[in-house]
Amino acid sequence: MNPVAGHIARTFAILSILNEQTDRNHCISMNDLVLFLEDRNIPAERKAVYKSIHALQSYGYDIRYTRADGQNGYYIERPWSSSEIRVLIDAVNSSYSLSARVSGEMNRKLKACLSPFEQELMPEVPAHQNKTDNDEVLDLISKLLHAASRSLPVEFCYYDLTITRKKQYRRSKAVYRLLPVAVMENSGRYYCVFYSRKHDSFANYRIDKMNSLTIADEPEEPVRFDAERWAETSFQMYRGDPVTVQLECESSMVPIIFDQFGKNVLISAVGENTFTVNLKSSLSPTLISWILMFYDRITVKAPKELITRLLEIADSICQNYRKELK
Repeated sequence: MNPVAGHIARTFAILSILNEQTDRNHCISMNDLVLFLEDRNIPAERKAVYKSIHALQSYGYDIRYTRADGQNGYYIERPWSSSEIRVLIDAVNSSYSLSARVSGEMNRKLKACLSPFEQELMPEVPAHQNKTDNDEVLDLISKLLHAASRSLPVEFCYYDLTITRKKQYRRSKAVYRLLPVAVMENSGRYYCVFYSRKHDSFANYRIDKMNSLTIADEPEEPVRFDAERWAETSFQMYRGDPVTVQLECESSMVPIIFDQFGKNVLISAVGENTFTVNLKSSLSPTLISWILMFYDRITVKAPKELITRLLEIADSICQNYRKELK
């Protein structure tokens, strides 16, 4: 083997050994590194090993030397800690938009970023049961991001699931043609915000309910889109004209309000045990459902339209259950 080829083989072998045998809690001495190389039939003097390590460091590999806990040796510092990988795995598992198969593949890739020692300590994290069956979501996200960055319209079919879990396409499987402007995540689901030139408006579509997506060849005129404002005035990605909603809440609702709407909402005290909060939101079904969850701790003060809608819902509930009691 010529010297250049020998140096390349030795360098890649050292990188492999460091990945397999080390992390910040497990280092390998120079003597052991030489022995590992000899086991792979790669003879190496200490000077040559130093040269290979320096070459790896110069190409961005974070290889460090440590003297700690009676150990002297080298280890490779990985880009992700075990706690960071755990957080990412939890995010993958909690996403309803990623199928069980895709989530499993991503989890395996994430764990591969850790050392074998760290992987052994990483527990199996169960995924949510109600994940999508659509295995193409990552591919769809990739296409939508590409199209949005270049103002390319896309065509796709959009469906719901029936009671028998079969796909039922909207518009009798007619093709939607819209301009994607942003991909957003909310409550474990991924959405694409599309602009419709026909209606001169934006709307959210769940990516896991799309298929047969194709990208047009010719770009359209770009449109202005304020993603931050859109997120602020969408409640769980349901849209409508934003209005000011005033709620009077029990004091125990403060952390819940902050968790749901952020810490920048306008709050003022009313009494010793109550406060009011003003929100900008559309009067969406999800906002109404959220308010009803806390029916005994929240009173809507405005707008009248929302109060009327809640009274209609309450009346309908009373009528339905009175029938059950007859």
